[in-house]
Amino acid sequence: MEQIQQNLQELELLVEKYPRKIPLKAAADFLQMNEEGLKAALMRGNVPFGFAYQKTDGAYRVIVIPTTTFYLWYTNTNARMMMAKQEVTQ
Repeated sequence: MEQIQQNLQELELLVEKYPRKIPLKAAADFLQMNEEGLKAALMRGNVPFGFAYQKTDGAYRVIVIPTTTFYLWYTNTNARMMMAKQEVTQ
């Protein structure tokens, strides 16, 4: 249980540091995986928390990992339920 709490604290720091988009290297480091492996998974559409595209042949690939999507995926949280709970407490 202690490791889970530590992981969630690390996630909170990641979200604070990158509130809009998480860089590929930061996401790979957090997930303790190879950066190229994560990039390949994003390019193939194998992960639900980000996407990648290439404007033209030979152009650089663009990797996008939205912070909110990554957070909700990692914590397995439903955003609508999260917002409803927040409205109830206000």
